[in-house]
Amino acid sequence: MVVVEVEVGTLITPWGVRENEVLEVAGSGSIYGETAITPGFSDAHAHPQVVDVGVGRWRNAYEWIGGRKLRIDEASLRADTELSSRLAAAAMLEALLEGVTLMALVGSAEANVRAYRRLPVKPRLVVMPTVMDVSWGWPSTHGALNLVVSLAALDGRITLGIFIHSLRFATRESLKMAYELSQRSGIPLGIHLSEGVDELPKLAEVLGLREGEDSGIIAVHCIEGSGYRRYGIRVVHCPSSNLRLYGRTVNDLDLVDALGSDWPLLLGSSLSSYRRAVEVHGRARAWKLIQKATVGGYEVYGIHDWKGDVAIFDEPLSRVLEGACRPRFVAVNGKLVVEEGELVEVGLGEREVRRLIKRLIGEALERHSA
Repeated sequence: MVVVEVEVGTLITPWGVRENEVLEVAGSGSIYGETAITPGFSDAHAHPQVVDVGVGRWRNAYEWIGGRKLRIDEASLRADTELSSRLAAAAMLEALLEGVTLMALVGSAEANVRAYRRLPVKPRLVVMPTVMDVSWGWPSTHGALNLVVSLAALDGRITLGIFIHSLRFATRESLKMAYELSQRSGIPLGIHLSEGVDELPKLAEVLGLREGEDSGIIAVHCIEGSGYRRYGIRVVHCPSSNLRLYGRTVNDLDLVDALGSDWPLLLGSSLSSYRRAVEVHGRARAWKLIQKATVGGYEVYGIHDWKGDVAIFDEPLSRVLEGACRPRFVAVNGKLVVEEGELVEVGLGEREVRRLIKRLIGEALERHSA
């Protein structure tokens, strides 16, 4: 590939809209886009091994986890690192086709890294080993830290962090250790929080959080309670899964820093989350939402170098702001990963990747039936 110029009619940036811009990417031929976004969409929270969530509406996450009827044995699937890695790879490929240039993955860290390393084209990646040490098959903070150290040796280009599943599924010791580690080393620390029940006071008590100080914690969901900003907590909004499970989601966008897909194989990438957020919060809030859906995820994870991350559309600005279209070209770190709606070097488009995902989910349900 050679460096080619990309002529863009309207470019959406973190600093506003620019007209008639020229970008450079590694590719071939000439490229023109009516509208482009830089950086592309960021998926700030994704479980790439989730293939079934049950049915019904619930009051909170703990009732859902305790009462849901799943077709899949989740622990058995997690232990199948090879199939889990193929699921993660499929989620990344679909995300690229939808203009996602950054993904933060929880779940099976080994599988997620294996998927990343095997793909010829990929988004920027944040890997968050999940701590759930009151349940079988998940690591403690000690185990997650060992994973972080070992994975760091494999690929220094991956941002590594730790994800606490939730307050009730991690021991008090694990919570405190993970927070202290995050504070000392600057490793991102995430947690499912207030997913139907206000847990901020409890989190503040366990970790000794103080108002006015920056905790650096990345909290996902937060559909109950307020005051997250006072503790320097970054909030990731997952509108699609919130509405699916609870019939409600975050109302105040001023609390939100970024968007997440939650279950990309079931609900689509963060482009789908953005589209749903526009439906919920209104087209008038689209400019604020698209900032949270793009550069917002980069900022949450402290990734300040997003040069060369761009999604290019053959559609006017109005359609892009509605989330109504997919990009024609996508570049990550200045290199084209999607060209003419097809994955570079992989040769798959939207239809083929959706078929792949359907086949992999079927394989998971057959091999790891509950």
